Amino acid sequence: MAMLLAALAACSSNALRAAEAGDEAKLRAAIAEKHAKGRLGNAEASDLSRAVAEREIESAKDEAAALARLGETRGCALELDDALEARMKKRDGAGAEAALERLEDGKLSERSARAWRDDPDDRWRAVAARTLHREEDRARRHAAFLDPSPRVRRSAVRAAAFSNDASDLDLLFETARVDPELVLRNEALRSTSAILRGLGDEGRAKAADLAIRLRDVWTAGDDATKEDVAVAWGLSPVFENGGREALRVAIASSRGPGAIAAAGVVLRSAQKDAELTTSASSLVARTITDGSRRDRLHALSLSRLEGAMLDALRSAAKDDDLDVRVPAPATLLGSKQDRDAAKRELYAIAGSGARRGAPADDRRTETRALQARHALAAAGELRVQGWIEEDLAAPEPQRKLAAAFALAALGRSARAAPLLADTDPSVRTRAACTMISAGRR
Repeated sequence: MAMLLAALAACSSNALRAAEAGDEAKLRAAIAEKHAKGRLGNAEASDLSRAVAEREIESAKDEAAALARLGETRGCALELDDALEARMKKRDGAGAEAALERLEDGKLSERSARAWRDDPDDRWRAVAARTLHREEDRARRHAAFLDPSPRVRRSAVRAAAFSNDASDLDLLFETARVDPELVLRNEALRSTSAILRGLGDEGRAKAADLAIRLRDVWTAGDDATKEDVAVAWGLSPVFENGGREALRVAIASSRGPGAIAAAGVVLRSAQKDAELTTSASSLVARTITDGSRRDRLHALSLSRLEGAMLDALRSAAKDDDLDVRVPAPATLLGSKQDRDAAKRELYAIAGSGARRGAPADDRRTETRALQARHALAAAGELRVQGWIEEDLAAPEPQRKLAAAFALAALGRSARAAPLLADTDPSVRTRAACTMISAGRR
């Protein structure tokens, strides 16, 4: 027994040393050996993943590569803080991104970040702008709202959410109305809501005014803007001070992505409003039944297993359009009454591209098969594990990574470990982050 344990420890050490050294060939061999013996568990795979991800960040050949690695590991940055701390010591864009991630995760002090308030490099100035929430920062924060750099503007908008400063509201509204960056428009509305919540009676009056002003933005806006406005109407205290009525009108009188987004806001809201919920449910159900393909898929993503929406889901599960027929039974897996039929339908679709390299009728058929397999994996159906593991050897990076995510959903994240030795650094890093995140469960 002692000899066996020593051999296992040596094998583990070999894999970890290879991961830390970036030796993909040795790591690939060590993982294959452990898999052949059934000796690689999720915890060890998570440790290997951390070593791989740290190595990829530290050894990125240039700034662009380092930025890519940081973006790919944002979801597991807390576990990689040592690598981020080392990377932020380099004065480039990737160093600034590492610093911003550490600040947002509470690993870098505001005092340290504020040292870059007047930095000539907007990437580092954006890190400092994220701290401009104090009363004495008002002038700097307002100036940062108008900075030419979207990085700085975004950090200032995020800081405003913690300012509790009514003087920010007009500038935030203009940001929400005209900023060319979609994500900034959305965050400006969220920061506005955060400020209003902290202003008491004054906030309620200003929330009522905002609800009215947003109607003009809704009328003139494109689909993306309407979705942002719908979210803003649903946030407290705007919802209680005119937002509810605005959502009611939008749902009752509109069609398309904006109205569907408004319905989604209502269905997700913690605010319980029977009349509004019924109206939103009816819109989602109608859209699933007779909307355009794009709108039907949007509505399916919002649907619930109740009332008219449940009836619409059952009809969609038998639809001639396979693009609709996959997400419908995927949702119906959550219905005890419909689960068995939904599983049969998904297994039938999943089997259409089961053999690696087998020709599918077309790319869309293959894509639907993958979607069905992953829906089954999300429901804990272990019978799809073999199909999903075949995708680890697929030529497309996204297909490999989708397989890693599905294996994590099945509780079998260690089976994706071969991707840690992939030839593509992006695949290695993203797969590593998936396994690190799975290790938290």
